[in-house]
Amino acid sequence: MTGGPHARPDVPQDPKEAPVRRLMETAHPPVPPDLTRRAVARGGRLLRVRNAARTLAWTVLAGATVLFLRWAAATEPWRLPPDRLTPPWPG
Repeated sequence: MTGGPHARPDVPQDPKEAPVRRLMETAHPPVPPDLTRRAVARGGRLLRVRNAARTLAWTVLAGATVLFLRWAAATEPWRLPPDRLTPPWPG
């Protein structure tokens, strides 16, 4: 009986199942002994790069905010420009 202990004889087996089972039953390729060390080193590099990028992004955002606030305080863009169409009122 193929298909393991839960196989039902009334259900036909998938034709793709046999090659997959053969692959699973063969010997697995050996894992390099320094794989863990390399993975940890790469993960550390990725974290450092990600943290540096995040720090740079926040620094640029803070600088842009300060520049915007200084510009807004100096030019006061919310005030209307003086009306130059009407002549000054005599008196």
